[in-house]
Amino acid sequence: MRRDLSGSLVLDASALIEALYLSPMGLGLVEALEKDLVVAYTTEANIAELRYISCRKLGPSESKERVDRLLASGYIHVEDTSFLIEKAARLKCERAISLTDCFCLALAHEYACRALFARREGELVREMRRKPLNVEIAFLEDCKQI
Repeated sequence: MRRDLSGSLVLDASALIEALYLSPMGLGLVEALEKDLVVAYTTEANIAELRYISCRKLGPSESKERVDRLLASGYIHVEDTSFLIEKAARLKCERAISLTDCFCLALAHEYACRALFARREGELVREMRRKPLNVEIAFLEDCKQI
């Protein structure tokens, strides 16, 4: 499993949150995006999750401003979820993971690239141990910083 921030990645909301808040892990991701080491994708569902989580911490106005600025940067390609609905629903049916994680994994599978989560989330790790997923998963907390 590659542990670097390079190549095509599908970003889960947790990775987007780290970038939005410019945490130490998030700064590494932002730097990789700025240096064109990463081509980043995410889904509309993950953006919705990013918006509500950041709204709770930052308030509606600050959250909207930061998320809009992140999206306007052009570093993250936001993909429509309509073509992923069947695949994400099937994953949710079979796995005990969040629906937004299912959309992230479905997009990574569709684009044949890694799904990037900020850290090991309990439900995702349990599911990975129970039965391997058909997509490579990386965790920002494990990635070599630039």
